Amino acid sequence: MSDGVLLTVLLVAELAFRLLVEIRERRITQLRGGAFAVLRLIPLVNDIVPLPESRKAPAECDFVKAHEFGHRDLHHGVLRNLVKIVFLILALWFFTFMLNRCGQPLLLAVLWLHLAAIPFRIFFHWYCWTQEYEADHYAFKQVGRQKTKEAMRNLVECEIVYSRFFALMYREHPTALMRRIKLLGK
Repeated sequence: MSDGVLLTVLLVAELAFRLLVEIRERRITQLRGGAFAVLRLIPLVNDIVPLPESRKAPAECDFVKAHEFGHRDLHHGVLRNLVKIVFLILALWFFTFMLNRCGQPLLLAVLWLHLAAIPFRIFFHWYCWTQEYEADHYAFKQVGRQKTKEAMRNLVECEIVYSRFFALMYREHPTALMRRIKLLGK
């Protein structure tokens, strides 16, 4: 099987998988996908189009402030950037390998990079989720159970509902419901 045929098969498989994920998500949440759903289906476009996370911005409260201080005190920004740099170096190496060693044309090398990046993106989302949970725990220790309950209730009300799997595929934050369960056990 030639590289072009294999790439075409993999891109069609990715399109079919993303379509099934969208259909599953729409059935679970009973929400319309809108233009973002179509954009998430198109290879390369789905890498750069952000998924809207909230219907409205959550109210600024002590928990949110403590959560952001938690990110700062735990050096999450630096750690995320280090992971991004490592992934960027790997992407550059892979891209150069595809162009020079494999002799792929530019467009095919970009498409191969897109496919190779999918598991790394999912891993990065999982890594970001662990940082969000750490910052939530930090804030919980700072403000207490009652303020945490209020903040989580507000976050759940503001957030667009997504399933766990869908959020892992597309978001750097776990769902508000997952965060509340992890913190408060409910």
